[in-house]
Amino acid sequence: MAKIGLKYPVYKGAVNYGVIGKVVSTDVSIEMNDAKLYADDSVAESDKSFKKGTITIGVDQATDTVQQELLGHAIASSEMTALATDAAPYVGVGFYALQKVAGVAKFRAIWFPKVQFSEPADANSTKGDGVTFGTSTYVGEIFADASGVWKKEKTFAIEDDAKAYLNALSGLPVIASGGMTGLALVGTGGTLSPAFGTTVRNYAFNALTGASFVLTATAANHIINMYVDGIWSQLLLSGVTSSAVPMSIGTKKITLIAQEVGKQSQTTEIVVVKTA
Repeated sequence: MAKIGLKYPVYKGAVNYGVIGKVVSTDVSIEMNDAKLYADDSVAESDKSFKKGTITIGVDQATDTVQQELLGHAIASSEMTALATDAAPYVGVGFYALQKVAGVAKFRAIWFPKVQFSEPADANSTKGDGVTFGTSTYVGEIFADASGVWKKEKTFAIEDDAKAYLNALSGLPVIASGGMTGLALVGTGGTLSPAFGTTVRNYAFNALTGASFVLTATAANHIINMYVDGIWSQLLLSGVTSSAVPMSIGTKKITLIAQEVGKQSQTTEIVVVKTA
């Protein structure tokens, strides 16, 4: 696995939520409990549970509103005031990392539900012969939430789906793809069940007796990828019939992933059953 990028640092506060800034770097370190109970001259019990963690996030800049949410300062008349009595609230924080596995790009979304940040260092310097870019670095302590969860993560094949996952956790709007507006399968003896519907995501193509079948999916302004038993098969054009998919007696699962730029993808599955 090669780590090749990092994007979209988001937060969820008690009231507000949003994007922290453009992320420069993240670093997460986790401390685990390491306790052993010895009895009869051997280890009888051991504990390797989560204890606490630290997350460091570097961003290009953070607005006053974001700093208010992460650090607990007050803003009035466009002025942010930091009091000695300010207590940084607990917030949820997440981001997604780009990685390449066996030559295929993946998008790993990570969410920490309970983080408390401390005041960042503030270093500035005069302009010299060259330009030096300044960034902001926030360090937070990771805790387990009330249900015992300290981290959630999920890996996606589609970048927009990783973003949608984080949006759902942080409270940002999740915009779903419009999805398919038509689906037809043709093969001797086969019957699609149920009939196509824009809200239906699972179908069966039963009683196929032919040696193959073809499929036509309609979804304007979408990219439609077709997988057969989890393996990519072909890229479909909206309203254009696919290449023939060979069948032997038994079943195959067809997965269609319809992608619309900037929106959560739509997945449709069809179990094709050949009986003779």
